Amino acid sequence: MHPVGEQRSGRYSWAVLTSATLVALSMNLTLFSPGPVLNSIRQGLHTSFAEIGLIFTLPAVITSVFSLIGGVLADSIGVRKVAGAGGVLLGLGGLLRGTTVDFLTFLLFTGLFAVGLGLALPNLPKAINGWFPKSTVGFASGIYVMGFPLGATLASGVTTYLAEATGGWQGALRSWGLVALSFAAVWLIVVREPRGSKDIVKGSLGLPGSVARNFPLWVVAASLFVNTSIFSIEVAWFPTLLAERGASGQEAGLMVSIFSIANMFTVFVVPTLSGRLGLRRPFIWAFAGTSALGVTSLIIAPPSAAWIILPVLGGAVAGPFAMGFLLPADLVDYSHLGSASGIVLSVGWLGIGFGSWLAGLLRDLSGSFYTTLVAIVISALLIVALAFVLPETGRRGRYARSSTTRQKVAGFEGG
Repeated sequence: MHPVGEQRSGRYSWAVLTSATLVALSMNLTLFSPGPVLNSIRQGLHTSFAEIGLIFTLPAVITSVFSLIGGVLADSIGVRKVAGAGGVLLGLGGLLRGTTVDFLTFLLFTGLFAVGLGLALPNLPKAINGWFPKSTVGFASGIYVMGFPLGATLASGVTTYLAEATGGWQGALRSWGLVALSFAAVWLIVVREPRGSKDIVKGSLGLPGSVARNFPLWVVAASLFVNTSIFSIEVAWFPTLLAERGASGQEAGLMVSIFSIANMFTVFVVPTLSGRLGLRRPFIWAFAGTSALGVTSLIIAPPSAAWIILPVLGGAVAGPFAMGFLLPADLVDYSHLGSASGIVLSVGWLGIGFGSWLAGLLRDLSGSFYTTLVAIVISALLIVALAFVLPETGRRGRYARSSTTRQKVAGFEGG
């Protein structure tokens, strides 16, 4: 049963939404802040390029594990405590990374940050679904999910200047850690458990069988895995790809910044329009298909066309990503939404580490990024195919359920 009636979306709901947006922003802000100062970190910690790659691979794996744990805890303990604890660990890990002088300690605190990220992540969709009626969940989801690309954009654009202002990469990471801690404090002060959810917060610890057997949920998880793989390749490797095709460092950086802005715009628009139209699958088909066409154009078009293609790709990859936060609420009852979101985000977040690793491997084996681009096209088409397997869960779809029958969808009993 959804704990929010259609008539309720008051001022306090917006305070919760603001808190969730700040937590989402702090996640990617802390995750991607080492990127702009990566070479300085490598030199300062006297480590290799291979080892420094663990800064991004390790969080993906740890976040995957703890997203599942965080989702189960959200259903049994409550979103305020679990996301609050996750936010504190996230900020603390980010802060302590800026105090390290050796790589092993840096990696340890990176792991602490990733634990916090994983615990907090699946609580955000549950909190928003708990405080907003279904008619406005799409719009609210678009706002808080926009915090992810906004955090990545701030990390990419501001960290270098922050390092100069604070005396180096350590000062920059400490500063972002303090920002994340302050946002976690806002969450703990502002957020309460949704009304009507007190009876379901006292559930047992463990993944419900109806959620674990929910086939459409695993399809959503697989789709998000493929999509985050594409995203990680584009964010991590496109600057190098563009440089190999003749772009200067400044041009490559500017093009990737435009990519991020388009990404941020789309993650707001897609959930909002999806909610208004009452449809899910057409958005996945349209945006994943655009990814495939856009990367194909990047393969065959002259390098100068990247100025047009990259904003398109930034928007295209954001569509299926935003759906990964919306669809679990369509497929399970609210009492199991934390666990369902945990499954989807646990599987999906592995794509961040897998995609960047695969791109590097293909580049080494083939000697160019063309094989990587072909892999992105195939991956985007796979997302299109997976969307055909999903039922249409929007309110206009055949499989849409009222709040009293959503448990049937959790067991995939709809025919």
